[in-house]
Amino acid sequence: MYNNQDAAPNGQIFVRIIAIIHAALLIGQVLFGIVAFVETKSIGLSLKLGSDPFFYIVPFLTVAGMLSGSFLFTQQISKLDDKNSLKEKLAGYQTALIIRFAIAEGPSLLGIAGYMLSGNVIYLILVGINVLYFILIRPTKDQMAEDLNLTNADKAAMEI
Repeated sequence: MYNNQDAAPNGQIFVRIIAIIHAALLIGQVLFGIVAFVETKSIGLSLKLGSDPFFYIVPFLTVAGMLSGSFLFTQQISKLDDKNSLKEKLAGYQTALIIRFAIAEGPSLLGIAGYMLSGNVIYLILVGINVLYFILIRPTKDQMAEDLNLTNADKAAMEI
């Protein structure tokens, strides 16, 4: 995490740390999905409404995770406009991203668990959609500068 109070902010290192966190969470989802697919014995595709609670919960949480994660991220970022210190902005940005990542990752893990219990491939399809969304929210230097409304002085101080 980026919370060294004495060091000058370095955009390259900060973005690398955030990218590593993102990649680790993404790889975890994908590997868990692959292991679940390989280990699950009965595989099928069923869109029939039934007694499987995952049939309702997984799609709802997938959409809710995408929407609420983006909403909370935007709210957290808007609070950073009041911060004067670049270090405070970066720490807040990192927190906002981790919250967004966690909310996006949760439905994938639940979907994989639902697949393992039921063998219904529809859950893996939803997980795939969620993984694609997770890839799309990958942070970049340019996106960070835009999200934080960094000034040219801030960008120069961060070497981005």
